[in-house]
Amino acid sequence: MGSLNSSILVLDDDPDIGIMIKMMLEYKGYSVVVTDRAEKAEEILSTEQMDLIIMDMLLSGVNGTDICTSLKQNPNTSSLPIIMISAHPNAKQICLDAGANEFMAKPFDIMDMLSKINRLISDKKQTNN
Repeated sequence: MGSLNSSILVLDDDPDIGIMIKMMLEYKGYSVVVTDRAEKAEEILSTEQMDLIIMDMLLSGVNGTDICTSLKQNPNTSSLPIIMISAHPNAKQICLDAGANEFMAKPFDIMDMLSKINRLISDKKQTNN
């Protein structure tokens, strides 16, 4: 299902969620990097080729939607698919308005997340070919 050639960045300040997503995606064959800090995510994106980002809407001290908007406005990262996740009741439209390709409410369904990841990465690779 996953691809050893696909790398995913997970940005979430809840270590349990980050570890759970990492374990699930690595089991499916993805390469996964997890961080809980926006600055570290920016550093990773400047040095490593990622195929997709999974990002929490509310991070400690930072709004994930601001990061999403910034990434979508940057020519180097604008085509990078972003799935935003949140338990906030009104988060979906806010995240989509910020430029997220997909939104998932916490708690999310693992199979639904895998389906979205596979589709977004496949679409990105087809666009780049």
